[in-house]
Amino acid sequence: MAELDLMEACSVLSSIGTLALAVTAWYQIRRDTKLIFVPMVVIDDFAWSGGNLVAQIRNYGTGPALDIKMWRMEGQDAAPIAPLVDGRQVTGLHLAPAEAKRVVLTAHPRCCEQARAMVPAEIRMRYHSVRGRTYEGRTRIPQELRTAVVQHGLGQADGGLPE
Repeated sequence: MAELDLMEACSVLSSIGTLALAVTAWYQIRRDTKLIFVPMVVIDDFAWSGGNLVAQIRNYGTGPALDIKMWRMEGQDAAPIAPLVDGRQVTGLHLAPAEAKRVVLTAHPRCCEQARAMVPAEIRMRYHSVRGRTYEGRTRIPQELRTAVVQHGLGQADGGLPE
């Protein structure tokens, strides 16, 4: 077996170092790619509109939020919300980065008391990133919206249609 001279030993060590650097770079790029596409969905505002409780939701993250599901929370009890967007019930609510949507949380109650009774204490959301990770968030509904009297003009339909 031949002995390695100094130049051959340096060449082997250089090759091992280059391989270690390539593995480290691959790991760092893989980790950074996972961190790039992170959604962050927040409910910015609540308001009464046409007798319905409406939430303005926005994705402040860097990746899309997929399959957003919402629940009404009263203590430990959770009831699913079928959100209305642009007057249509949606089963798969998605938000692109920096996208905002107005979502109706309570749908056309018959009277003001029913509208107030339908307002939960808190909204819980669950959504997914394009990498398959699941995220959750909770937003408390302000007390003044839960106790406010919903105004309807006499002789007007709940949908705000002109007579």
